[in-house]
Amino acid sequence: MEGWAMTAQIPSGPMAKLRGVWERHHELLRNSGSLAATTGLTSVFGFVYWIIAAREFSPQAVGYGAAGVSAMTLLGTIGMFGLGTMLIGELPRRRERGGLVTASLAASALGSLALGLGFGLVAGATSDRFPEISGTPARLALFAAGVALTGATLVLDESTIGLMRGGVQLSRNLAMSFIKLIALPVVAVVLHDAFGVGLLLAWVLGTLLSLAPAVIMLRRGGSRVFHRPDWTLLRRLGKVAMAHNWLNLAIATPPKVIPVLVIVVVSPSANAAFYVAWMLASFLFMVPASLSIVLFAIASATPEVIAEKLRFVLRLSVVIGIPAMAVLALGAHFLLSIFGASYVHLATVPLLLLILAYIPVLPQTQYISVCRATGRVSQAAILLTVAACCELGAVVIGGKLDGLDGVAFAYLAVNVLEGIVTAPTVLRAAYGRDHQPRHAAGKPKTLVPLAAPVSSDIDVPTNTFKE
Repeated sequence: MEGWAMTAQIPSGPMAKLRGVWERHHELLRNSGSLAATTGLTSVFGFVYWIIAAREFSPQAVGYGAAGVSAMTLLGTIGMFGLGTMLIGELPRRRERGGLVTASLAASALGSLALGLGFGLVAGATSDRFPEISGTPARLALFAAGVALTGATLVLDESTIGLMRGGVQLSRNLAMSFIKLIALPVVAVVLHDAFGVGLLLAWVLGTLLSLAPAVIMLRRGGSRVFHRPDWTLLRRLGKVAMAHNWLNLAIATPPKVIPVLVIVVVSPSANAAFYVAWMLASFLFMVPASLSIVLFAIASATPEVIAEKLRFVLRLSVVIGIPAMAVLALGAHFLLSIFGASYVHLATVPLLLLILAYIPVLPQTQYISVCRATGRVSQAAILLTVAACCELGAVVIGGKLDGLDGVAFAYLAVNVLEGIVTAPTVLRAAYGRDHQPRHAAGKPKTLVPLAAPVSSDIDVPTNTFKE
């Protein structure tokens, strides 16, 4: 009787199992849940933004505008020069941080501005496919300003994470999303042209005005906003920033370039439909991307738990991802119909193919965190650089052979190959003994993000899945 009574007191059932999972993995679940919520909220705003754009602008204008936004965010990401990643690793270890942050913001803004102007001038001189960027001096100035703001605000977001003020970047991104939604109908009336310039203007206004709540929150938290730039310290950390930049660009380039390639290889109207499918598919990858980022942070602090945490991440990604794939596939026709009949006709098959990419992309997503935690950043950067080139080349070939369906099929095929290549490393780390970190002796471990900032209005399928 006594033994039976003791057994009866042991909690059992689904709720007890869930409590046990929470107790073992609460840090991973809580932090990744917060990141996923951030990405989810801003992605919902982005979804609404493009619904309004599809109803206020012609498909051609949406196609041009989507390509312009992709080019702007890609150049802004390049214009970060790895400075945001560097700041996350450096700021927690320094007392005097304001000068480094200010110098990093200024360097990113100036570098991004130069990239925006250079791209616009080259595009205007060599092609007539980018009238939304280089059609007039005013359009060029708008685009270059947008690139500068994008680069600087992305660095600002990551610096707030380094300062343990992540709520600032969340508030700024939500404010940017909200302001863009308000501005879009207004600019549709003022700039209702055929090249989607109004879409770029709403985006730039949202980014610029979103700085106000960030400044207010920093000041209320007791932080000085303006500091004298510490250029000497920034120059000393240049090599560190460039090392991070290589891997970050290998991760971020394909999702920003592919919509631009579609407009060149297929057509602006087709790109409008593809961009919507690309955006919808991105919702699938919020959970594994967020889990990957937190997994790296935890494994860096306590490397002995990487195998256990990685196994849990893989299981959870499958348990959540497979049903989500089914729901999105079944609702594809309805969701695309919100944008219009032409979107259903053009984007249904591409969307279904992009949904299937979730399976091969899953090991790629965790491959980044494994390589970061085990000190194999260069290995990951080389592999992902090759993979990015293959993805872009396959998209061009697929688009020329079979339009949007060819683009999506080529993207899926390349990602299947990438999944086959990266899966063994992930599985060894999860179920074998090859999971101990290989940090260089005497060098402190620095926590850095896996890619660009995790919150974005339009997250697109990538090897890490994060804007």
